[in-house]
Amino acid sequence: MNSKILIICLFVLFYECAAQPLPPGKISREAALNDLVIIRKSIEDVHPGLNRFGQEAGFKVTYDSIRHVIESQDSIALVALFRTVNPLFVKVKCGHLKFLPPQKDFPFYYHQENVLPVIVRFDEQMRLLIVKSVDPAFVGEYIDSINGRSIASILDILRANMFVDGDIMASANAQIQQYFSAWYADFIQENGSFELVLKNSSGINKQVNMAGITTENWKKLNVSFKDLSVENTLTFKSDSVAYLRIAHFYSTTNKAFVKFLDDSFNAIDKKPVKHLIIDVRGNEGGNDRLGKDLYARIARNDFKYYDHIEVAARRKKDVTYREMAYIPRFAGLATFFIKKQKDGRLLFRKHQNLGNHRPKKNAYKGEVSFLVDGLSYSVTSEFLAVAKNESRGKFIGTESGGGYSGDNSGTFVIFKLPASKFDVGLPVAAYYSAVKPPQTPARGIMPDVQVLPTASDLLNEEDTILNFAMH
Repeated sequence: MNSKILIICLFVLFYECAAQPLPPGKISREAALNDLVIIRKSIEDVHPGLNRFGQEAGFKVTYDSIRHVIESQDSIALVALFRTVNPLFVKVKCGHLKFLPPQKDFPFYYHQENVLPVIVRFDEQMRLLIVKSVDPAFVGEYIDSINGRSIASILDILRANMFVDGDIMASANAQIQQYFSAWYADFIQENGSFELVLKNSSGINKQVNMAGITTENWKKLNVSFKDLSVENTLTFKSDSVAYLRIAHFYSTTNKAFVKFLDDSFNAIDKKPVKHLIIDVRGNEGGNDRLGKDLYARIARNDFKYYDHIEVAARRKKDVTYREMAYIPRFAGLATFFIKKQKDGRLLFRKHQNLGNHRPKKNAYKGEVSFLVDGLSYSVTSEFLAVAKNESRGKFIGTESGGGYSGDNSGTFVIFKLPASKFDVGLPVAAYYSAVKPPQTPARGIMPDVQVLPTASDLLNEEDTILNFAMH
């Protein structure tokens, strides 16, 4: 045999024995640790609110704990890596963070062919009620356990994995009930069979088996549950009561949204409206300018909206792993409007929500009720914070999903991790609302009247909070 061929054969044999490729869906310990280092350094470089609530020390402790877990293994499955690392992002206490497996359908990342075939909601006692099911016989039952794990334990795990501003558990609970089957699949589920213990309103338990369904079928089931309108609309409950549903703060163009506001408040101005109900439940945000535009239409006095905006990175070269990041093209231009303060903070000076603002000419000056829930977030919570600070009306429902003192949002820097291929999205700006200093900065806008739906309301698809506001 040719000696060169022999050497090649021996090399191949040695390589195959010494470095067997990992099975699909796994990466090596070293690769996982490298991804973890990139995550930490990128958050420290880019995220403007890492210590907004004094949370940075907890972030570092959690990082060390996760690093030890990964170091104890030769390799790690991607789903296990996702579940292991996700709590590190939670410690940043920012609801705008993104941590996404590649090419996935948010938030159905795993077990997409077999998810729990139910839609659930929390009742007024925070029990998890089945409101829709592939098998109608299960509707009206409470989930007591799944595959031997108590619902209390399941909810603890899910709450520990929800991205929320500060310490707002109303946000975590709202996200959990919105996509319970997805979150269970992402963070707990091991296979596609489900053995549940259900409890009825009398406290009697029964054990049932459920077969999983695809995410597409789950979405169809979810649509069958009557929920809030996803469109911005104005209706008159009577000549004296107007109901303004603001489902989102975006449109095909800002002009289209502003036109909707102009048309709505012109219509209100033409009627003897004494009570305006503004419903922002489920509104997760949009264009930040539009929240200020809405408030200007109910303002009684001149007002401030943003107090200031902070950033962590001034230039592209301040980002260590910039070669694996998408950084918006206009980021370079934005540096001209960033000024370093004597205390070292970097303030962004160019935003139309900064400074003083005046009410619109036909601003509504009467009574206002704000309908709020744990998904009232981002631009929505900024709008609500100013309204609360200005004592502009009564807040009904639950604590908002977004923080009273502001949020971290704006544009995003998006990193592609080299080994796992997970995407990490980091907001670049910390927005501070022009409000009086709150006693609890890590909380949202608190309701004046907390209203929660009963099981009967949920099963009959009654709008408990709107009904309360009406009466």
